[in-house]
Amino acid sequence: MLQSLNDIKSNSIDICFRVVNVLLQLLNDIINHPNQPKFRRLYLEGDVIQNNLLPFAGAMEFLFEIGFIDDGISLVLPDCINLSTLNNYKQQLTNIISEHKKLNLNENSFLKEISSTSLAVLKFEDKILQSKALDNLSPDDIELFSNFNKNEEPLYHEKMMLKLMTWFKESFFKWFDTPICQFCSSATKFKGINHEKIDENVKYSEMYECNNCCTITEFKRYGICEQLLTTRQGRCGEWANCFTLFCRALGWEARLAVDKTDHVWTEVWSVHQKRWIHCDPCETALDKPLLYEKGWGKKLSYVIAYSNEEVQDVTWRYVENSYDVLKRRTLCSENDLLNTILSLSQHRQNNLSLSRCKYIASRRLKECFEMLFEPTCTAGENYGGRTSGALTWRLARGEMQIEKFVWTPSETEIANKKFELKYSTAIDKYIHGNSIHKGWKSGTYSYSSLFRKEELDWKNVYLCREEHCEKSTIEWRFDFSSSGLVIQDVKLIYNTAIFNTGQVEWKLIGNNLTVNLPTIQNIKEVIVDQMEGADFVTLNATLSGGSGDSAWQHSQIFRQSIKDQDYPFQIVFNLK
Repeated sequence: MLQSLNDIKSNSIDICFRVVNVLLQLLNDIINHPNQPKFRRLYLEGDVIQNNLLPFAGAMEFLFEIGFIDDGISLVLPDCINLSTLNNYKQQLTNIISEHKKLNLNENSFLKEISSTSLAVLKFEDKILQSKALDNLSPDDIELFSNFNKNEEPLYHEKMMLKLMTWFKESFFKWFDTPICQFCSSATKFKGINHEKIDENVKYSEMYECNNCCTITEFKRYGICEQLLTTRQGRCGEWANCFTLFCRALGWEARLAVDKTDHVWTEVWSVHQKRWIHCDPCETALDKPLLYEKGWGKKLSYVIAYSNEEVQDVTWRYVENSYDVLKRRTLCSENDLLNTILSLSQHRQNNLSLSRCKYIASRRLKECFEMLFEPTCTAGENYGGRTSGALTWRLARGEMQIEKFVWTPSETEIANKKFELKYSTAIDKYIHGNSIHKGWKSGTYSYSSLFRKEELDWKNVYLCREEHCEKSTIEWRFDFSSSGLVIQDVKLIYNTAIFNTGQVEWKLIGNNLTVNLPTIQNIKEVIVDQMEGADFVTLNATLSGGSGDSAWQHSQIFRQSIKDQDYPFQIVFNLK
């Protein structure tokens, strides 16, 4: 099979059919008029090449692959290319149309969507596009990322996945929320969707109206294309498309994972673990497949993974209870979905060697067994809410995990005019009078990118940032307004451990005043009297800084021995 045919199929379905029909017409003219040289010549400046072939992937490559020669002003097909050979090429073009028709006999819109996406991901294999992606990396970085097959270090490939995601998020791509007005730079609000496709690479455009001058600003939603390497911004679709392109350009086996409940990420085949690894560049999340269900609260139904070699239903990797998921899968019958996926995969493998097809089939069978019969391990995992996108946008989508717990005084504390709270990281419990709150999250108002880390080798435990996260926050709130009392002073103990260039900033906020607390390690007690008269106070900590791959561990709070019986966090409010 000609390589150019894969490139032709990577165009949108409409463009693909348009190109195939033009090429079929050219071949038919030559085959039907074998003795007329004019049909074997295409002028470079002519309408056929300039408007119908040159703008689209694979079209010109097809002409060169079947034997056309450039003489400077035209492309000419030599007489030595016989009719039987041309008929073979014609049949390969015809197969593309029949393939699409076969896959689209079912009018189900979801199955059509799967078929369309399976073609779109072929653009990841465009060598020119891959080369342009690699232009954004230094030769040393390319060598580092491409060395995964030679390096024998355990989990080296996984480290490179995380390193690439970190670079991608921190240095290359940016999240897009809403634009500012292109005319007066004021804020805008969403107005609607424009589905008119002026550019074949634009799926649709979002329209935003300026709150000041009413000018409309457009945000184009690009598919897999070169423009993403220029704009370098978007939401999860653009992020996953561009990141997957980088993975393929580096020689990694990668595929696009599309969640029907509106999210997209990447899966990369681990050469060491021999399994597909979940990679979400928006969240810098590596191998956390239950992030969306357990952290974001998503009710997943279909997650389909697409590559140039196969289509796979990977929903079961991302959920715990398959029975509940099955009740939500109502867009088509399971049998039709399976037949569509198998048919698409078979077509993707038509030009592969027999040994490669056998390898993919064996790997696919093993993957299905693992997804269905080997549940994802969740012990010790931290699944926070979504971090990418504006707070209001994440809240509107219901993908934030905010506890919003507020501490209030008990009747005994009101009578004694004294509120006391303490927390132990070792037992992971808050003690408030006679009540116990299990888990550090249970007593927080909000937190982000934070988790409880147990060092089994050093026998220590503490709260710190998620791995390779630049900053994390945690907040506690205390409300005395219903007691009729106000604060006289505050006494705090808050164990802070800092290494290298790590930083922890503590703040106490209340009474329209912010007090920056000292961050000296192992503070015995801090007394704050600036909150006098306040009936509502917030305590928050921000963890940042550090250096190297372990930077996330260089700022810690409430560190203590696993066997320690002390309380590294204590706060006492004297009331009046």
